[in-house]
Amino acid sequence: MITFIEILIFISAMFFVGYPFFKRSPIGQGFSPADRGEAEASHYNELIHKKETAYITIKDLEFDYRTGKLSQADYMELKNRYEAEALQTLKEIDDFKVQEKGAVFCPKCGTKTKAEDNFCFKCGAKLPQG
Repeated sequence: MITFIEILIFISAMFFVGYPFFKRSPIGQGFSPADRGEAEASHYNELIHKKETAYITIKDLEFDYRTGKLSQADYMELKNRYEAEALQTLKEIDDFKVQEKGAVFCPKCGTKTKAEDNFCFKCGAKLPQG
């Protein structure tokens, strides 16, 4: 009986340790490689990751400054640098989303298609032109 409990605890521990490796990342939801080219989806995910990294770094800088690990001059210099990086990344994300607005969606199945397509590649329905 004790062996069974040990095995159950071991399996539970392995599940909790391994789960994050198999969990789907929320970064880039709505932009799967099936909807757009693999390179574009990868680029979008990189932009999101870059933005989140800049935000985390700014929060870490603020914490380090408040705890006395950084001088005010160093804090301001680093904060300005990472804020500029975050703003540039946000502009790139906005530009990427503007390109996305020209997409055409199938009225039958909702699949994203190219603007010049006449028929949905997934279900074959005729697409609206215009």
